[in-house]
Amino acid sequence: MPKKAIFTKEQIFKKAFEVFKQNGLEAITARNLAKSLNSSPAPIYSFYTSLDILKKDLINKAKDVFMEYVKKPNTEYIFLNIGIGVCMFAREEKQLFHTIFLKDSSYSGLVREFRDLIKVEMSKDSRFDKLDEEFKTKLFLDCWMYAHGFSTLIATNYFKDVSDDFIKERLVEGAATMLYKRLRDYNKKN
Repeated sequence: MPKKAIFTKEQIFKKAFEVFKQNGLEAITARNLAKSLNSSPAPIYSFYTSLDILKKDLINKAKDVFMEYVKKPNTEYIFLNIGIGVCMFAREEKQLFHTIFLKDSSYSGLVREFRDLIKVEMSKDSRFDKLDEEFKTKLFLDCWMYAHGFSTLIATNYFKDVSDDFIKERLVEGAATMLYKRLRDYNKKN
């Protein structure tokens, strides 16, 4: 009779996600997971034939968590919702934010993947439909730098006890002001 499984796949994944949040993707090794489970690596390999598969699953889970924030309809403006979502993610998922956006990672494509998710959401905002691609890219990068900087200040506790209203106010007075000025200048030229 085969030995009864000590852990379920869900338990292993949950523990792996905790390790990922706290220590980054580099910390996802069979030895580290086994240690955090107080086990040998065998149960891990009974569900994951490769740690690369587990890492992809962890990244997808992190993307799902992130996108829940970014897609939340806080206002009628998709682009503002994205900024608010990034900042709320930084406030409520500090460790995960640090792991994805602030740690020096050997998986350098991770930040780019998350940034590209935001770019896809931005493309859903019809106010940007008539802009040429080069201008949209520059505009996106400027807004990304603002939102990333602001969310980093939130995640690192530079701003404490940040309310939803404070986030919205700062984004409207900062990034949105810059955005509308850039759009006005663009429309004058074209």
